[in-house]
Amino acid sequence: MTIYFTGSTFNQVIHDTIESMDEMIVDPHVEDHQDFYKYIKQNIASLQGMDQLVIDCTAVLNTDEELLAAFEMIRTMYDGIRIIIFAPDYKPGSPFLKKCFEMGILNIITTDDYKILQDELVYCIKKGMSYRDAAKYKDSVPEKISVKHTRKTVMKRMIGIAGTCENIGVTHNAIVLANFFRQKGYMVALVEKNNSGAFETICSAFDEKTYEDGYYALNGIDYYTDANDEKIQMVQEHPYNVILMDFGCLTEENKDAFERCEDRLLIAGARPWEMEDTNRIFPLASRDVLAKYVFCFNFVPTSEQEAIRDGMGTLDNVHFLTYTERPFEQADFSDAAHIFAEILPEEAEVNEKTGILKKLLHKRQEGEGNRVPFKM
Repeated sequence: MTIYFTGSTFNQVIHDTIESMDEMIVDPHVEDHQDFYKYIKQNIASLQGMDQLVIDCTAVLNTDEELLAAFEMIRTMYDGIRIIIFAPDYKPGSPFLKKCFEMGILNIITTDDYKILQDELVYCIKKGMSYRDAAKYKDSVPEKISVKHTRKTVMKRMIGIAGTCENIGVTHNAIVLANFFRQKGYMVALVEKNNSGAFETICSAFDEKTYEDGYYALNGIDYYTDANDEKIQMVQEHPYNVILMDFGCLTEENKDAFERCEDRLLIAGARPWEMEDTNRIFPLASRDVLAKYVFCFNFVPTSEQEAIRDGMGTLDNVHFLTYTERPFEQADFSDAAHIFAEILPEEAEVNEKTGILKKLLHKRQEGEGNRVPFKM
């Protein structure tokens, strides 16, 4: 049996990971700015019979000293409970993690990468970290200024990518964009919603293993081949943060599914032999619908870009893609940081939060108001 304490940002991946292991979840606590110390002090008897306790340190308002006191109470009463600490704001060398290590708490996860979090949480529950695994936390170093990534809550983001014609680079750019999100730490699925067979060719070329659910993993991204509606529904039930749908060429038949995606990227061409296909798209949808498309033009010289912007009129969500020679190795999708700014982590210089500083930070956040998470 597992009890966990987390907030809105990491709830989905923590819950789904524990559930996927057929672990019984008892009394999950999902709330930002929880008082974990108070809960343990008042309800420690409720932990009887638990196998694991997972604590997400980003979701609590307690000081390091209060957290350590809560862990001490748990260890004293129920030494058999495996405490799993998820602390992405702390790194090896943290005095807090050193004290956890000294208390015999070895199951410590400090990544903010959703995929690595999932893998390490499975390892902690299934096997448990050894002294050797956790030895990097046994020493502390002086506090210093560091860059903290503040991740915004991403429950599920469905992004559709289609092209104005065949062979315009939809799959190529979908792979680059998937790499972009993966490098930001998100769990990413790339779904083939066309009958080109390209994903199967990629699988064979890299000699990847295909799993029972009809996908293979490459560079930390799950590729789903030839997906029908049933497979797409199954993908949505997995704890992915970003699902990229490769529609191939946009047509009357697939445009409704494309427009159901939260973000719609259209890969277009502007060379003379491509303009007829690009112009074919505009009668397929109303002006209001087209205004929500993100138009990404391939292979346009800088000298011609302004003319294309003028030609698009009020459709001003226009971007120009640079050529990526090695799509499986590169993640530089043009303007992705701007296009997807609302779901990307922010960076700020902060001191490692300890003692009263941690409380002050949370009070300031509460005064400013919480961010509103978005869902599909």
